[in-house]
Amino acid sequence: MRRLIHLFVVMISFALPSWSMAGEIRDATFKSAALNADLKVNIYLPSGTAPPGGWPALYLLHGHDGNQNSWRDLGEIEKTLNRMISAGRIAPVVVVMPGAQNSWYVDSGVQGGPGDFETAISRDLRQHVEATLPVRRDREGRAVAGLSMGGFGALRLAYARPDLYLSVASLSGAIWHNIPAAEMKKTPVEFQLIQDDRFFQRADPHTVLSGIVLPSTGDHFSGSFGTPFDARLFNEKNIFTLASERIARGEALPATYLTCGGEDGLHLWRGTIALHEALLAGGRKSKLRITDGDHVWSLWKVSIVDALIFIDSQWPNKEIVAAQ
Repeated sequence: MRRLIHLFVVMISFALPSWSMAGEIRDATFKSAALNADLKVNIYLPSGTAPPGGWPALYLLHGHDGNQNSWRDLGEIEKTLNRMISAGRIAPVVVVMPGAQNSWYVDSGVQGGPGDFETAISRDLRQHVEATLPVRRDREGRAVAGLSMGGFGALRLAYARPDLYLSVASLSGAIWHNIPAAEMKKTPVEFQLIQDDRFFQRADPHTVLSGIVLPSTGDHFSGSFGTPFDARLFNEKNIFTLASERIARGEALPATYLTCGGEDGLHLWRGTIALHEALLAGGRKSKLRITDGDHVWSLWKVSIVDALIFIDSQWPNKEIVAAQ
């Protein structure tokens, strides 16, 4: 009997660490100066004591019609992080998930859009997080990732401020080429009609080449690029513009991870591949993964795992970051 009791106590002692290692997601709200309004945020905090200098921080962005709860409720990110951290697959990391409406993560207050969410996240939210949580305050301890609209947003934030972000991951990102000058005056309806014609270009009866990936225009932009949609404003804010300008000046870009489902109903694999090719042509680091799957959460719940592993692989001094 004593041996059974002893065995039971030993089993409990081994079971307790797995529970104590579990991090948790907390709700937060703070006033953003850029928005002149409250910004709602979910924050995942790992368990244990932060290492000297703080934990690294990942800013994880939602997609169109999502909010700060999307990754928590639909992406089951808390479960994924706890499992990966407990297994030692990634080092403990603080994950910050802001609610950014359908802002496309650009500053749009001037043109009557949702508001200046780019500044709200890269400046206001970042400064608030670094003032209130034990996180690193340098580029080497900061990354950004997102899905769909948030994939565009993550790349936009990272390429606009490469001094702030060490790495970036886009999952099924809404990625499109700049709009050529010859197409500038076309209406949203005309864009819809010519999308496939501009992408699939037949060189001869036996050869089809990929061409320009035009944006899917419509009310989903919510005024972020003007109302009606302004092609010149889109090009100005587009990630291809940011990347090409940085490359032309010989400046560094954050290490980039791009993934998309090959069955994506919005055909977003087109822009994902195009950006990967542009980055490689410019001599910049990019990793590409085209997987099975459509534009759905069942894919993103899986693809976030490899994205987290990529982001984790970029942290310097990992033996210090992982200390508990």
